[in-house]
Amino acid sequence: MTATDGDELRLHTAGPTRPRPGGEFVLYWIQTTMRATENQALNVAIAQADALGIPVVAYHGLRPDYPWASDRIHTFILESVVDLARDFEARGIQYGFYLERDPAGRKRKGARSPLVALAERAAMVVTDWFPTFIVPRQTASLRGKVEAPVVAVDSCTVVPARFHEREWATARGIRPRLLKALPHYLHPVPNPRPAVRRRVELPFDPLVPEPDAIPELVAACAIDHSVPPSPTIRGGTRAARKRLRAFLRDGLGRYVEERGDPNADASSRLSPYLHFGNISMNEVLLAAREAGPAKQYEKFQDEALTWRELAFNFAYHDPGHRTWKAVPEWARKELDDATGDPRPAVYSDEDLEFARTDDELWNACQRSLLRDGELHNYVRMLWGKAVIMWKRKPADALRVLEHLNHKYALDGRDPNSYGGIHWCFGKFDRPFFRRPIYGTVRYQSLRAARRKFDAKAYIERMAAGA
Repeated sequence: MTATDGDELRLHTAGPTRPRPGGEFVLYWIQTTMRATENQALNVAIAQADALGIPVVAYHGLRPDYPWASDRIHTFILESVVDLARDFEARGIQYGFYLERDPAGRKRKGARSPLVALAERAAMVVTDWFPTFIVPRQTASLRGKVEAPVVAVDSCTVVPARFHEREWATARGIRPRLLKALPHYLHPVPNPRPAVRRRVELPFDPLVPEPDAIPELVAACAIDHSVPPSPTIRGGTRAARKRLRAFLRDGLGRYVEERGDPNADASSRLSPYLHFGNISMNEVLLAAREAGPAKQYEKFQDEALTWRELAFNFAYHDPGHRTWKAVPEWARKELDDATGDPRPAVYSDEDLEFARTDDELWNACQRSLLRDGELHNYVRMLWGKAVIMWKRKPADALRVLEHLNHKYALDGRDPNSYGGIHWCFGKFDRPFFRRPIYGTVRYQSLRAARRKFDAKAYIERMAAGA
């Protein structure tokens, strides 16, 4: 089989890829790319279905038992489903969304999952490639249950992750390789319509939620109801494009000078939409390049492309990217050797989670996560670095940061999450001057940060409505 853009590097396969004889349709199983346009995985599914003369069916399931499942994440996904249903219909593609309230009850009755039931009828399953969280395990699990080949397609990077034969240690290392490849990959992704539009019978009644019904649907799911939906961020492709337009109009022109100020709103704030695949990075970069000016775009491209794809490179090539062992050896030694250094304070996991430290700037950062589900990139670095000095062991600090980020941040559970958190411990970085607790790992001071932006205004803004 071939990728629709002619680049085989987008395909991640295991075993034979020949379609199963007698299959009724090609199944596109949505895991992380929650958009019906500019979607390379969907395009591969359409191309395979057209070659076989059968329809393509898009299946999207939402279970309640994934790690950190909550009202916040469920709501964002269901809001995305509203747009998906409309956009798949516009492309003439059958889309079935299944909301599972009680997987244990289904298993007690001996019923197969809708995904397996559909995959057993498919000539081929095409799904989203994603190098972290539960996605690799889920994809491998389906491959072991059905005869149809299961092909994962990289729709989340601009330059395919497989383009890089090895893990790059720094942004400086990967940057020239990305820039050299960019002209080949940075282009609009086509949106073909399938040749065969025959509808097939689904083994469940698909749900198309009305926006007003989403709170009731979420309340009926066995998830963490203590993490409410974000009051400021709505899910879906339409919300993603609205946010992109606002950034191009109001933020891009100030990006170089003001992106580090959490009060300025000069950053894109697109990371939740990129994480859930509501919008493609190709679309974002092309729109920003057209909007300009060149100086601002070039810096934005470097932040959005180089650092993001470095994180995907890390997650793809290092199977242990979620663990303490993924921290560079030199940094692990420095931090471990400093475990006996006196701490200014030691806080419990609960005190950190609920912003009960003696530093109001840090508390404001955590309140941003608790309330809105987002954290400005600059203060996220301050937030992460501070926890290292408030835990006796650096591995405990890593564990706490992963939990807080993934539980509350809408852009959590992502390669960029692990890239950003591990950066706090020395990943992608170099040794600096030695100091207590951190050794030669870069230190960032909450006190010094107050001189770089109006911390009082940020603290007051995060306290409002808390």
